[in-house]
Amino acid sequence: MILNKGQWFGKGSLLVEGASIGDDVQLDLEISEDGSGMTLSGTLLGDFVGEVSIRVAPDEVGTYIIDARVAAVALDGIAKLESEPNLALLWNEGHTQNVTVALFKTDNGIGCRGFWHEGGKTRTWEILFRLKQHVVSGSNVVSFSPRRRR
Repeated sequence: MILNKGQWFGKGSLLVEGASIGDDVQLDLEISEDGSGMTLSGTLLGDFVGEVSIRVAPDEVGTYIIDARVAAVALDGIAKLESEPNLALLWNEGHTQNVTVALFKTDNGIGCRGFWHEGGKTRTWEILFRLKQHVVSGSNVVSFSPRRRR
């Protein structure tokens, strides 16, 4: 999977079919791994607010099973995560919501694009995820990055 464990921040937009301006989407995400798969948990910020919890686990045929909860929406699905782009197809229990997701590497992070179809309306989104960098400070920290001397 392109997204690996750590703290991630995503920022982008969600566009409803027929609209010319997208809504702001931000996602603060933590990815953790255990022996049976990965858990993505976090919080939606911006124009959409809610909790995110996604469980990704390999199955016996080389694909991955997904159990996703995004705000009040519950989705299940399947994904191919061994090569780029990572692709996923999700749906709700009544099959009234269908979601596609693609993850791919960019020069400055991980791109995420997708479609959400529900009730005759289609929404699209684009989000750029970046790994958060934690600044470590202290008297015993040495930096090897080149700096311009004045």
